[in-house]
Amino acid sequence: MTRITTDPEPGQPAPGKNRILNASFGAVTALVVIAVVAAGWFGSGWARALFADKPIAVARDSALTGAQQAGINLNTVDSANIEGSFENMKSSITGDQMNQDLQSTIDGLTDQMQQTGASSKAELIQGTLTELNTDDGTAKALVVVAVTTTWPDRFDKVKVTMRLGVEDVDGVWKASSVEPVGGRIPLENGRIPAVGADPAPTGQEPAPDGSAGGQ
Repeated sequence: MTRITTDPEPGQPAPGKNRILNASFGAVTALVVIAVVAAGWFGSGWARALFADKPIAVARDSALTGAQQAGINLNTVDSANIEGSFENMKSSITGDQMNQDLQSTIDGLTDQMQQTGASSKAELIQGTLTELNTDDGTAKALVVVAVTTTWPDRFDKVKVTMRLGVEDVDGVWKASSVEPVGGRIPLENGRIPAVGADPAPTGQEPAPDGSAGGQ
C-alpha cells in the first residue's frame, strides 16, 4: 500500500503545526484566565484588608484602649491633687448620667479625702473587648485593675473588675457606663511605718566596735 501525501499550498501551515499552535494558544489562554482569577481573588482580599478589616482593627484597639484608660482614671485619686484627679476622670467619661454620677462622687469624697489623706492608684491587670459596633461607634469591655488605697499609716490593695460601655467621641473612646462585676477581691494590705520611726529589729546582735575591753 502506497501512502500519497501532498505538500501544503504556499502560505498555509502544516497540519501538525496547526495542532501545536492550537495547543499552545489554549495553554496560554488557560494561564491568562487563572492569572485574572487569582488577581481578582487576591486583589479583593487585599482591598478587604485595607478598607474593611484594618479600620475595624483600629477601632477595636482604640475602643479597648479607651476602656482601659477609663478604668484606670476612675479608680485613681491623689489626695495631694484632687482637682487634677477628677479632671482625669472627666476626660474619660461621656453622657449626662456619667457626669452626674461623677459629680456626686466628687462632692462626697473631696472632704473625706482631704481629712484622711487617702489616695488610690489603679494599675491595669487585664482588659478585653466583648462587643464592637463601628456603625454606632459603641463598644463594651471588661477591665480588671488592681487598686491600691494608701492612708498615712496603712495601705490596702484589691482587684476590681468592671464592665464598661464606651463611645467614640470625636475620635476618643470614653466610658458611657460603668458596672462593677462581682466584689472587690483583696490582694494585699499592711502597715506603713511612720516617718522617722526606727526600723523593725532584725534579730542580729550589733558587731563589737572594739572601743571597750582589751585595753
